[in-house]
Amino acid sequence: MQVLFFCLIPLGILILVFSIKLLQKNFSGNIILEIPYSQKSAELIIPNSGRYSIWHKGQFFRKAPLDEFRPEIISKSTGEKIKLSTFWLRPNTNNGKTARMELFRFSAPAGKYFLKLADGSSITVMEKTIIRLLPVKMVDYDKYFIQIRETRTVFLVLIGIVFAAMAGLCIICGLVFGILADQIFTN
Repeated sequence: MQVLFFCLIPLGILILVFSIKLLQKNFSGNIILEIPYSQKSAELIIPNSGRYSIWHKGQFFRKAPLDEFRPEIISKSTGEKIKLSTFWLRPNTNNGKTARMELFRFSAPAGKYFLKLADGSSITVMEKTIIRLLPVKMVDYDKYFIQIRETRTVFLVLIGIVFAAMAGLCIICGLVFGILADQIFTN
């Protein structure tokens, strides 16, 4: 019986590897455009209809000027603004020196657009309050960028999180029940 429970551990590790790869795909979409924050606007060419996201990238453990701008995507041919939506999980990643965080998602057909960093705020009032309380330096604007990236559906992120939780459960249950199997099943 112990062997059966211990078999859950490698199964959990396989599921964990799968979930990590699934989540990595979501965070590492192709960069369509990257501009320094000081540039404030740029032309954006979207090659294919689909889902895209706006990320900000800067120095790790620095305050970002998220309460100073709100990105706008404007169609070059029609002049219409593309609707931006906030993803409540706010995916982020870092390498110890730089960090990235997703700000908005949007769907757009292929075409030419303008990215404009308009006055406003990209965060909620609660996030703004938390940022102001942090005792860290402001980010160096020369090392702060706005990125447009290809993105996957929210569904894949949620599936990746569920698989990661299942993997953890398999590993922990396999270890605990594997060790305690003799005591549990002999009584």
